[in-house]
Amino acid sequence: MARSITVIPAKQISTAESGTAQSVQKLKMAAYCRVSTDQEEQLLSYENQVNYYTNYISDNPLYEYAGTYADEGISGTNTKKRDEFNRMIADCRAGKIDMIITKSISRFARNTLDCLNYVRELKDLGIGIIFEKENINTLDAKGEVLLTILSSLAQDESRSISENCTWGIRRRFETGKHKMSTKRFLGYDTDETGKLVINRTQEPIVIRLYQEFLDGKTTDYIKRIFEREGVKNWDGGTKWQSTTLMSMLENEKYKGDALLQKSYTVDFLTKKRTQNKGEIQMFYVEDDHDAIISKRIWECVQLEIKRRKKYLEEHWDKLLFPPAGKQSICIQDYLRRLQ
Repeated sequence: MARSITVIPAKQISTAESGTAQSVQKLKMAAYCRVSTDQEEQLLSYENQVNYYTNYISDNPLYEYAGTYADEGISGTNTKKRDEFNRMIADCRAGKIDMIITKSISRFARNTLDCLNYVRELKDLGIGIIFEKENINTLDAKGEVLLTILSSLAQDESRSISENCTWGIRRRFETGKHKMSTKRFLGYDTDETGKLVINRTQEPIVIRLYQEFLDGKTTDYIKRIFEREGVKNWDGGTKWQSTTLMSMLENEKYKGDALLQKSYTVDFLTKKRTQNKGEIQMFYVEDDHDAIISKRIWECVQLEIKRRKKYLEEHWDKLLFPPAGKQSICIQDYLRRLQ
C-alpha cells in the first residue's frame, strides 16, 4: 500500500507578528585588531584598524557594538602576551560577544594550533569569527576547512619572517656588528649607534668586584658586603645575587671583547631561547668596545674561578663527610674562607 505524504508549507510570518525586522535581536559584534611591531607605520595601521571597525560595527543596524580589542607591538605567534586578545576571549566565554570581526587570519593568530583551538571553542559557544581578507565566516560549513589551510599558510609566513630575521642577525654578527640591551648590564650603556659605552657611575662597582674576588672573597661574601654597604645594582636596588656576580666575573665584555650568539631561539612559535653550547655558530669580537677590566686581570679571575672549582671537586667528599672526630664543615663557610 502506497504511503501518503503531505507537505506542510513553511509558516508565513506577517509583519504584525514579527514586529518587522526591528524585533530581531542584534548581534553583539566585537572587533579584534593587532599589529606585530611598534614601528611608526605599523602604529598608523593599528589606529586605522581601530577606527575602521568601530565605525563599521556602529553603522550597521544588524550589529550592536560590543567593543574593539586591540594589541599593538605584540607578536601573533603566541597568545600568552596578548592582553586584549585574552580579554576578548574571556568576554566571549562570559556571553558578552556574539560575533568577532578581524582583518585577516594572520592578524588573529599565526599559530595554526592556537587559531583552530580558539575558533572551535568559540564555535561551540555559537560565536563566529569573520576574517575580512579571506572572506571566511567560521560558522559556515566550509569555514573550518579553509581556515585550516589558510592558517597553515600564515604560520609558514611567520616561520619565513623569523628565518629571514635570524639570517640578517647572523650576517651582522659575521661582520662584528651587534646591538644589545644594557637594561640589566651593570657598567655599560649604549650610544645612539648601539655601541657599548662605559657608565662611569657603575664602573667602580665592577672594578671592585674583580678586585675583591682576587683578594680571596667568594661571590656570596661579596654579595653580603655590597648589601651591607648599600651598593646599588643595575636597577638602583641594593639586593644582590651571588650568581649574578659570578656571571659578571665571567663576562668577556668587561675586558672589551664580545662573544656573539651566546643563546638562540629554539622555536619561532614559542620564542623559547636556550644557551648556545655549540649547536650553532658563535662569533668572538676582540676590542669591540672600551674595557672596564684589563685583559690580564680578567684572565687572572678566570684562572682563580677554575682553581676554586677544581679544589672543591677534589675535596668534596672530605667537606661533606669529615674523618671521625672532626667537626663537619659547612660548605658555605668553606667557600667564604676559600683562598
